Amino acid sequence: MKIYIATSWKMEPTAKAVAKWLREDGHKVDCFCDPSSGRYVFHWSEFVEKEEDLKNYDAISFIHDERTQRAFREDKGYIDWCDAVVMIHPCGKSAHLEAGYAKGSGKLLYMWGSFPKGEFDVMYGFADGMFRLDEFESLREVLRTMTKCGISR
Repeated sequence: MKIYIATSWKMEPTAKAVAKWLREDGHKVDCFCDPSSGRYVFHWSEFVEKEEDLKNYDAISFIHDERTQRAFREDKGYIDWCDAVVMIHPCGKSAHLEAGYAKGSGKLLYMWGSFPKGEFDVMYGFADGMFRLDEFESLREVLRTMTKCGISR
């Protein structure tokens, strides 16, 4: 199965670990923060020297920069390529937009991670499966089963 990892840069080590484990299961995995596959990886440090300098940009000026346009095209291409998205929580707006676009495009959507009490959204009902932190092996088994059955979207 071809899997796209959606999460935040704050979860970079976790995203890379999840990608490694899913690859060990035989999946092809795109991880936005891992350039080892040759993909373009965009980080805010390409845009400004200090993170606090990002406050000088709004969404419109940021999205019109060629680097962010290239990152958008790269990520969208991998979402179009994949069969499923694994969204790792906690994550931010981009991961949620990626998941929504993927689901609207007919992709499978699985959510895994920390789901604190008091933080929820009814739209998580779009997910094909949700797994808490201690249920990663259950997520892996679902993905293995989907692959064995030849199920993808």
